[in-house]
Amino acid sequence: MPGRWTSALTAAAVALALGCSGSITGPGGGGGPGAGSGGPEDEQFPPNLLTPYGGPASDVYDNTFIGYMQLKGKVAAVFGDSWVRGGVDQFQANIGLFGGADFVNHFVEARVATSDFLLALDSLSKDVCSTAVAAKSGPFTGLDVAAPVVDVPASRTLVFQAENANDITPAGNGGLAGSEYALYSNGTLSTKAAVNFPITDQYDVVVRARSYAGAGASVDVRIGGATVDTFVAPNQTTPGSHTTTTTVTAGDHVVQVAFTNDGTDASGKDINLYVDSITVTGPKSPSTGTTRETAARAGIAQLYQTMLFRQPSSTESDAAYGLLKDLVGFAAGPEPQDAWSGVCEALIRHPDFLWTLPPSRPSTTGTENKALLLVKVAQDLVARPPTATEIQTFTGGGKTLDQMMDAWLASGEFRAYAYYKMRIRTESDGSPDSDEPARLWTRVLTTGTSYRDLLIGDYGVDTSFQPVARGPEHGATGVLTMKGYIQHKPGLPHYNYPARVLSDYLGYIFEVPPEVIAMRIGATASTTVDPSSICFTCHQLLTPLAYQRSRWTDDGDYQTTDADGKPIDDSDRDLVPGYPYKGEGMAAFSVQAVKKERFVRQTLQAEFNLLFGRPMRFDQDERGLYKQLWDTLAATNGDMRATLKILVASPQYQGK
Repeated sequence: MPGRWTSALTAAAVALALGCSGSITGPGGGGGPGAGSGGPEDEQFPPNLLTPYGGPASDVYDNTFIGYMQLKGKVAAVFGDSWVRGGVDQFQANIGLFGGADFVNHFVEARVATSDFLLALDSLSKDVCSTAVAAKSGPFTGLDVAAPVVDVPASRTLVFQAENANDITPAGNGGLAGSEYALYSNGTLSTKAAVNFPITDQYDVVVRARSYAGAGASVDVRIGGATVDTFVAPNQTTPGSHTTTTTVTAGDHVVQVAFTNDGTDASGKDINLYVDSITVTGPKSPSTGTTRETAARAGIAQLYQTMLFRQPSSTESDAAYGLLKDLVGFAAGPEPQDAWSGVCEALIRHPDFLWTLPPSRPSTTGTENKALLLVKVAQDLVARPPTATEIQTFTGGGKTLDQMMDAWLASGEFRAYAYYKMRIRTESDGSPDSDEPARLWTRVLTTGTSYRDLLIGDYGVDTSFQPVARGPEHGATGVLTMKGYIQHKPGLPHYNYPARVLSDYLGYIFEVPPEVIAMRIGATASTTVDPSSICFTCHQLLTPLAYQRSRWTDDGDYQTTDADGKPIDDSDRDLVPGYPYKGEGMAAFSVQAVKKERFVRQTLQAEFNLLFGRPMRFDQDERGLYKQLWDTLAATNGDMRATLKILVASPQYQGK
């Protein structure tokens, strides 16, 4: 399946297919765990890695960004929502945006916060949050999302004197008249600054004014530019008071008095308006103190605990409550459900939700710190966060982390997630045959079956992950002669198969510089193993291995004779005296490759990538951890569950 391969060899595939290579990189070394000392150097733990690392600190960080399956698991656990709408699985519909693999149209996983991922996350967060708010489920269980969230403060009275330039801004023909302000033509008197109305409630606006000379001055009372009342000022020698009671939306609004009917009255006298003051009093509802805010902050704490598995800091609580209040002003309708949904959406976008190791963990202590470690371990092993019961069991001392892992490693959840990850690693195209290598990997990771079976297992693995007998032609070759592994990896004269075996299971990286590509014309299998050839560096391994696989067709079928009926020689043909995997067929290769330090290291890298999202720095600052893993494999007869537990217990994983 061209275009889907992601091994380090991919960039060189074209040149390798044409029969020429440049160089092989990567340190060698020695040892199969438990093999003892005295064997070949490349079968022992590298002696140079037994000394402390003295080089520069690494600038390569773990990739703990949430993966597709982990996101599905987290949404299901936190919200109780599979995100199926109208019979359509929305995760599957957005799998390309989320960077997931379905092994039908999408075959690799992207654990990166791409713009596509964030676009799909917007759709997800709005849908699952609004659904949970409406159903009062998930993080909103038991939360009264319809309750007001802003308290009613104590009523206050603000007085704005018309003659005071610091209180009132006039517009129109007018001037001071003693303690009043006179408008001789249509005009307005506005509060110099907007008046703060702390909540949406009823307020009293009292205007003290009178008509002067002519009777019947018409007055509009306006708030925020909107007329809320109209009255006729009395024609008398002292101002009269007119009270307007109206509901005002929370916020800052200018209060304004407008004279609107300049002219003459019935007696022909000029109508003028004299204004003494504007008074705003409210809110009129009884004060609630801080009861609403306290309840809202408790709801915010519930969302943090349910979604991020910790309590908010005081700064976070302030910010979330501020957001909630702001959103209440934009919510459709009198109830704040939409505002709560908005806070929920913000938390789905929070780094603690989107990274398996919450970035806030270093700032936490005690029970919370332990809980956030468990959050990472659960997501890495079973693709979901821990349940409340699991968190309580661990943080309360009911089980150790080792015991928690034992339960997860024995679960169907771990097997399902490991299988998903191994299908990606083995580049399955979704067919039963191409899934078989992933099934063997999964069996090794989940049952205690020795990691050596990856190369020397003499059985197949069925869809229930059980071993099944296979033909004697396979011998002890593990995945290497499985039909699903051979397919899409051409042998001679393309060398793709040997290159993939050597990169996948022994960690070789083949680099093909431009000058090698230019020299590929005319190269043959025999010329590639000429020590004087530029191709020799790579082909001293590639060409002999290609011959050892020669009895297996590119479709994964076994044959002993060629098209002319002649017996096929599947030995390495002694093409390279120093070839380390000499013998007949793939079984000869496998039985020797399984002992190599390279194979041990490359196999451990699969687990390391599962937990860290990056390769192990085995020859740098993580050489001590590598030795611990090596020794653990020796002590457990190759049980990779034990090495997983070592990795999780390591300070590198726990961020210590």
